[in-house]
Amino acid sequence: MATTPQAATRTTAARRHRFAAFLVDNLILLAANTAIGLVLGIAGQPEADEADYLTTLLNPYAEADWPLQIAIIAAGAAYFWVQHALWGQTLGKRLYRLKVVSAGTGATLTHRQVGIRTLVHPLLSSAAPYLGPVLYLVDALWIFGDPGRRCLHDVIAGTVVVDVPAPGTKASRRSGFLIGLVVLVSVFAAFVLVTTLLAA
Repeated sequence: MATTPQAATRTTAARRHRFAAFLVDNLILLAANTAIGLVLGIAGQPEADEADYLTTLLNPYAEADWPLQIAIIAAGAAYFWVQHALWGQTLGKRLYRLKVVSAGTGATLTHRQVGIRTLVHPLLSSAAPYLGPVLYLVDALWIFGDPGRRCLHDVIAGTVVVDVPAPGTKASRRSGFLIGLVVLVSVFAAFVLVTTLLAA
């Protein structure tokens, strides 16, 4: 009975806030992946043409450095699983005051829900050869067709991302500024990455 008012008054997170939180989390993971690559001593990789890059994108185990890919996939899965299991929030979600809760009750996530969420994204979408990129795309686009603004992994796990607390005027201004800042940093990081790849 106590969870009914909470479920009734919660505000589903805006798509733009989820996207901004997603960018923050991925920037953090990009930095972590770079550190993993340096620790494992795989700094220089052989040059590859576009076909080789596409093959690697579709199948993370196609290259000789597949142990690095497994380490990166494991780090990404741990990043989301641990934080969602403990707090229902990643660092990106904390920044934008978002939280993952049970869709039916608004209660804290169960371990089963956290496991299912992590299994669909990021684990299968990163680790499954050929199917992974398709699942990743479907999962990301699902939010635009779902009336509850949920990704596919939310639908399967029975979860929803909500605002915590409900945004006020000041919070909205702050969110707008942070979204712009994150988008700007992300575009710059993407530019640096693409320039580095083209130079190699």
